[in-house]
Amino acid sequence: MTGIDNNINQEWHENIKRVGMVVKVKKEKLEAYKNLHADSNDGVRHLLTKYNMRNFSIFLVQLADGEWYEFGYYEYWGNDLDGDMAKLNAEPENTKWLELCNPMQEGIFPDQKGWKVMDNIYYNY
Repeated sequence: MTGIDNNINQEWHENIKRVGMVVKVKKEKLEAYKNLHADSNDGVRHLLTKYNMRNFSIFLVQLADGEWYEFGYYEYWGNDLDGDMAKLNAEPENTKWLELCNPMQEGIFPDQKGWKVMDNIYYNY
């Protein structure tokens, strides 16, 4: 790759929106949640790709408070995040998926529903 190509690739890559999120998993729902997200279950992965979400990853950890937390990360590679998220939310298959997942999670802040988006303060390209 030439220096020019590398600069174009880096410029393009810098325009990707990186999203980190956190939510608590209810202890009594932990195994069911893990099973839903197992590699053998395709879930809504094709919809994430359809709406320009790439490198979607979920990490699970039990912290010192004894609670289980998920940390999610994805990169948005499109040009209209709000529009693509509205389309994703309108997909009946995604609605059914969220009806399964949402009751297994709880916010970490009062009145939080679903994932809490975190501030992106650093990345290494």
